[in-house]
Amino acid sequence: MTLAVTRLRSGGLVATYQCQSACPHCLYRGGPSREAQYIDQATATELFAKALSLGATSMHVGGGEPLLDPLSLAGVLAAAAETGMPLEYVETSGSWFEDLDEAVELLAELRGMGLSRLLVSVSPMHNGFIPLKKTLGVIEAAGLAGVDVFPWQEHFLEDLRAFDPETIHPFGEYLQRFGPDYPAQILKRTWVHLGGRAFDLFAPALGRRPVAEVLAAASAECRAELTDASHFHMDLYGDYTPGLCSGLAIRATDLGGPLDPELYPILSTLAESGIRGMYDYVANLEEFTASPLGYVNKCDLCQDIRRHLSERGWFESTELSPPEFYATL
Repeated sequence: MTLAVTRLRSGGLVATYQCQSACPHCLYRGGPSREAQYIDQATATELFAKALSLGATSMHVGGGEPLLDPLSLAGVLAAAAETGMPLEYVETSGSWFEDLDEAVELLAELRGMGLSRLLVSVSPMHNGFIPLKKTLGVIEAAGLAGVDVFPWQEHFLEDLRAFDPETIHPFGEYLQRFGPDYPAQILKRTWVHLGGRAFDLFAPALGRRPVAEVLAAASAECRAELTDASHFHMDLYGDYTPGLCSGLAIRATDLGGPLDPELYPILSTLAESGIRGMYDYVANLEEFTASPLGYVNKCDLCQDIRRHLSERGWFESTELSPPEFYATL
């Protein structure tokens, strides 16, 4: 049975992968080293229209940092209005904040273009790159500009306030202050999708197991995960991320019908025989050697396999996208 994504619910548009931060839990490995590319209005229009045609009820705008390019963000807001796509919020880390009056002016202008709600990231991981003063400044500016504010996750403010708000505080400082089990506490307090950099951050809390144990415990196939569209993402390159498996891509134009296994050999293998089938393939034909450190779970192993394929110049499909995701591993 071929793999197909035929219905979408609520999701997000990754407007850019560039960010002034390189947070250690980032699913998409955003950061300052990523290309300074931003989705154009025409592509945003096409993706919003595609999502609506498959039943999506709303979307948000994320990244990277969407407010690094306010003019291009305005184009995304216009695309949402043109297609009738309800926008739940625009995400921001607040890294761009410098002056309260300037921030109020910018957000008020964007409000007039369709920005109604701002999700402001609040976490110890972000604080390693963004002073609390900036985070609080963005929250204040949004309120003054008439933009609804959604702090995510607000309960972390108590932790952040244990440090100087004027400067950044790398995650190691949190480990020193709150103890080595702090990553485990974070996982109990908030939802983090394991992928991208998050495996390394939370491995001390979750533990790593030898590849044989990971394979033995893995499900026979990954079809359910790959077709889960309860929360989906599309990006500036016109790709859809199946099951939030960052670094894997389906062309958005191919959504709605069965995927051709010849065009999507990696996804087809994962859907039909799971990580075991994928591991057997790369171990036999692509000279993959599992890490002696082990893996958090099958998704951690899968990401490492895909990194290996990308480094070997995999050219059988366009599924390993964007290439920069693997270059920053």
